[in-house]
Amino acid sequence: MTRGWVIGLGVLTVYSVVLVGIEWNTSQDYVRHFVTDVEGPVPFYAVNTTLSVFLLWTTAVLFGLGCRYGRALSDRDRWFLVSQCVVFAFLGFDDRFKVHETLAAKLSIGDHWILLGVAVAEVAFLAVLAGWRLWGSSSGRALVAAAGLFTLMIGIDALGAHDGFLRLSLEDVAKTWAAVFFLRFGLCELDRAVAAGRDATARTDSTERTDADVRLVDALVSVPGTPRRRVLEESVS
Repeated sequence: MTRGWVIGLGVLTVYSVVLVGIEWNTSQDYVRHFVTDVEGPVPFYAVNTTLSVFLLWTTAVLFGLGCRYGRALSDRDRWFLVSQCVVFAFLGFDDRFKVHETLAAKLSIGDHWILLGVAVAEVAFLAVLAGWRLWGSSSGRALVAAAGLFTLMIGIDALGAHDGFLRLSLEDVAKTWAAVFFLRFGLCELDRAVAAGRDATARTDSTERTDADVRLVDALVSVPGTPRRRVLEESVS
């Protein structure tokens, strides 16, 4: 069992103990707040939020897998993958638990400013850790599409009238489309990390085979009475 699995199971154990402990110290009615099904007055209640949270957390997992299987990447590239895993894990958490709305209310500012801060942090990660690498790549094109849709979502939230016609649906549709292209971005980066690991393994195997061939030739050449020229020609053929 790998260290990651041990850590994950440890976190799950703590979570389980806390959940059971809540009911132990309170009541079933109280703990139901944390384990209840998502129900509402209409079918498919909160379906769009469920979808966007799923997409964002899946994107975070893809970047986490990139860190796991991209050991052949440079430290800078791996730190970039870590930063993206954190960003998209936070965005999914925020979408599910309304973090930016809560912070904005406490700070008495528009909630779009919190999301804008996340966008600025993402731009910093891209500039410092990715540089121009994404330019013109499949990852870059997916990221540009996602960023445009994310900006559209923030713009609708910041500039649209609170009860304006189609404001809410357009804002959330833009969010979901952005999440889809973020997922595409994560898939492209995972493919790159896996390909880098595969290439590194192939180079290592090739080097090992070359070293073995050299040792074999050296051994044959060292045999007394064996013409070196003949041995070398036979080994090459």
